[in-house]
Amino acid sequence: MSQAYYQQGLAKAKAGDPRGAIADFDLALIATPEWAEIYYRRGLAYFDLGEILTAVGDYTQALAIDSQHRDCSYARALARLTLKNFPGALVDIERAILFGRDYAPAYQLKGLVCKKLAKYTDAIAAYKVAANLYLNQRDAEQSQRCLDLARALEPPQIAAPITPKPTPRPPLTTPAQFYAQLLEQGERGDLQGAIDNANWAIQTSPDDAWVYACRGVLYTKHGDRSAALADFSRAIQLDPDSHVAYRGRGKLRDLMGDYRGAILDFDRALIVAPEDLFIYLARGHARVNLHDYQAAIADFTQAIAIDVNEPLAYLHRAQTYIKLEELTQAIDDYQLAANIYLERQDLTKYQETLQQIQKIQRAAPQAAPSQESASSQYQALRQRLYVLVSGQWPIAQRLIDGLKEDHPGYAEDWYLQRAISNLEAGL
Repeated sequence: MSQAYYQQGLAKAKAGDPRGAIADFDLALIATPEWAEIYYRRGLAYFDLGEILTAVGDYTQALAIDSQHRDCSYARALARLTLKNFPGALVDIERAILFGRDYAPAYQLKGLVCKKLAKYTDAIAAYKVAANLYLNQRDAEQSQRCLDLARALEPPQIAAPITPKPTPRPPLTTPAQFYAQLLEQGERGDLQGAIDNANWAIQTSPDDAWVYACRGVLYTKHGDRSAALADFSRAIQLDPDSHVAYRGRGKLRDLMGDYRGAILDFDRALIVAPEDLFIYLARGHARVNLHDYQAAIADFTQAIAIDVNEPLAYLHRAQTYIKLEELTQAIDDYQLAANIYLERQDLTKYQETLQQIQKIQRAAPQAAPSQESASSQYQALRQRLYVLVSGQWPIAQRLIDGLKEDHPGYAEDWYLQRAISNLEAGL
């Protein structure tokens, strides 16, 4: 019977019905829970559905049963590449190559991952091996494609700056006010007008580091990276302690792919402004781009230590935990961010964060409920009820008190769930 369900699952997957395939693979696993191939095939189906974390879980289970499953190692590498876990993907690719020296797709994927890791020499070598293997396998088209990919690995070219036309407007009286005014003007969509104002200010005060730093931010938003880089560097030359200029240049270098240069700028900015949590967030982002995930987590944790009510710090740390496939920690951070959004009555971001939690929970392995998880469930029910009463908790409390009078002796979770059900049913 298990074989029959397995064959049905293969047929449905081939016919473009991954959900149906998963249902059949589930049934096959009931009878044969140690069959690695079923986990592998179910992982492929989840991958086709875009449920990448769940797919990784299935591939991992398959490899725990059969560590020499070459295709499964390749599939998990592809999934981890999708998650941008490039170091993890590279480990899986090497495993696939170990058990299949003539596995051309693995070498081709290795070329792509090495390129993402900025290991261009290794990428070129991998593409060339793949090209040779494809040629031996009489696949001239793929062979040529790999050769083209190897030749295309050249440093990116930076576009020349756009020279804006000045439209003088009077600035405010203090540098901080002027900086805020220009950024607000840019945020409203009038980037060119804000740049024109900055040009006018520089003509009148050519040694004002504030204005250069401000125009650098505006040029960055405008997409004129060369001009922005020049402005930040000029601001630093005029004021070597301008943490705003170092922070702006660091973010720009991060955008341009110069992650190590970005980190150097953030380091300098933190010497001047060690309590600026947004510098820690920016440096953490650059470290994520370098795949130095533990160092990135340390930066996000420091940002949280500075301000425990900044949701972006929890969100960034959660996303980094996902890259490390540490789903429990990711869920905890998303939950903390959701709590903050709820307290601020930002229900849109609250709901978006809850959706991220639900997405991870569908992929996370199930464990027996603990006292801590029960507490998390209680908090989640309270938050859901809070949303339903539009933030008017006294209304919710009256509902709970009424239910306790009518139905004494139940657990707190029961009253919360009953109140939620009554509100959703319009009672």
